[in-house]
Amino acid sequence: MKSGILTVALVLLASAVSAETVAELHERELNAIDANNDGFLSKDEFNAFSDYAFQAMDEDKNGTLGMAEAKPFLDIKQFQNVDRNNDSVISRAEYDAQMNDDFSAADQDGNGLLD
Repeated sequence: MKSGILTVALVLLASAVSAETVAELHERELNAIDANNDGFLSKDEFNAFSDYAFQAMDEDKNGTLGMAEAKPFLDIKQFQNVDRNNDSVISRAEYDAQMNDDFSAADQDGNGLLD
């Protein structure tokens, strides 16, 4: 399950998520994220998933993702895109900003749900 959820994190962090990308994710992983099983990902569900994914990737539990921690999920270009201040670590604020951007980009109708 952990690897499936982290695969979802990779998809979300790699670039802005489109509705088609969300639809292509494995049903079991989506069901794990869709806590109320309504077939949609609410912002709250997405944030809970995002928090879980960050904590799972942050192996040394220092509140940042270094290149070694992120390497299984992000290539160097993706890492640099998320590392907005270019300090060679992804802070929790940078990660959250990227995840919020990804959710907003995927929520094309602005209803706060990904379907």
